[in-house]
Order: sequence, then C-alpha cells, then structure tokens
Amino acid sequence: MGEEDTFENLKYLELHQVTLARWEVGEESFPTLEKLKLEGCCDLEKIPPSFGDIYSLKIITLVDSPKLEDSAMKIKEYAEDMRGGDELQILGRNNIPLFK
Repeated sequence: MGEEDTFENLKYLELHQVTLARWEVGEESFPTLEKLKLEGCCDLEKIPPSFGDIYSLKIITLVDSPKLEDSAMKIKEYAEDMRGGDELQILGRNNIPLFK
C-alpha cells in the first residue's frame, strides 16, 4: 500500500500484530475513516501524523501497543487545534480513554 492508494468508503481499519516498523499514508488515503484500531503493533514506531487531517476520524484505539501512545496523543492535539473541539478519542483496552 502506497501513499497514493485511496480507500474511499473505509470507515473502520484494524491492524493486528503487524510487523511494519514504518507506515506512511496521506490523509487522502482514508477520506471517510471513523475508527482506527491498532492491536499488538509492537514494531510500529508511530501512527502517521496525517491521520490528524482526517476530519471523519473519531476514535483511535490502542491495545498492547504502548509505543504508539505518544503519536496518538500528538494526533489528538493536532486534530483539536485544527477542528476547534475535542472530537477525537484515544482509547485503550476495553474502550477506556487514555490520558497523558
């Protein structure tokens, strides 16, 4: 999957135990994405910052992926600045909100 790939109708994306270290996508790749779940993605260094530009994104769930918490919180802060509200939730196991 490259930066030019687009998934026009994708609302939910779950990655489970992927072995990627780096993931690069543009905000136009997932124009209607609402939920992103990353589970057991221990090798992934960070969530691509471009997810902060996806206005439809409402929830990022992280399960057994503690390395990704910092990038998720940066995306949340960026999205709040751009959107002017607290619409993006960062959740952990059992949908418990993650706070830093």
